[in-house]
Amino acid sequence: MKIRYVMLSVLLIGVLITGAVLVMPKLLSDEKTMTKETSTTTSAAETTETKEPEPIKNNQPDTTATTAIVVPPEMQTVIEENSAEIYVDEANLLAGNYPSQMVPLYGVTSLSQSQQITGVSGQPGWKTSYVSDYATDELLVFYQNLLASAPDYTEEVVSETTNLKGTVSGYTISISVSPNNPDKTDLPGNSAVNIFIEQV
Repeated sequence: MKIRYVMLSVLLIGVLITGAVLVMPKLLSDEKTMTKETSTTTSAAETTETKEPEPIKNNQPDTTATTAIVVPPEMQTVIEENSAEIYVDEANLLAGNYPSQMVPLYGVTSLSQSQQITGVSGQPGWKTSYVSDYATDELLVFYQNLLASAPDYTEEVVSETTNLKGTVSGYTISISVSPNNPDKTDLPGNSAVNIFIEQV
C-alpha cells in the first residue's frame, strides 16, 4: 500500500515537472510577442496624427450676463444698514462677475463654492454656497428684507430649509437658508446658505 502512494507521488511530480518544462517556454514566448506587439502599436500611434481632444464642457456659461444690474433703493438700504456683516471678497473666492452689489453674502464664516453657471434655460448665472456661525433666523431676516421688494417675492419652508425667491433687475434670485450639516458641507458652522442667480 505504501509503495502505491510513493509511486503515485513520483508519477504526479513527474507530470508536474514535464508540464512546467513544456508550458514555461510557451508562456515566455507569448510574453515576448505581446511586448513586441505593444511596442509596434505604440510606434504606430506615435507616427499617426494626433487628434485634438474635444473641449471639456465645464458648465461655464457660453455667454456672460448681459442684463445690467440695477440695485433697487430698498435693497441698497438693506445692504448699507448691514454693511459691517457683508462679506468682502479679498481672496477672490467668488465667481467672476458675481453680483455682490445686488446679492451680497451676509455673515460668512466659510465660502464652500462659488461658480458661474449656465442655468436650465441656457442663461448665464451664478451659484454660491457658504456656511455661517449666525443662526438661521438672523440670516433669514437679512435675506427676507433684501428680497421683500421684488414684485414676485415668495417664501417657502420645507422641513428646516427656508427658500426665498424673487426677480430683481432682470435676474431670478433663489436663496435657501438651513441649519448646517457638516457631513454635507465639510465645514463647521450653524447655518448653510445657497444662492442661485440666473439672468431672465
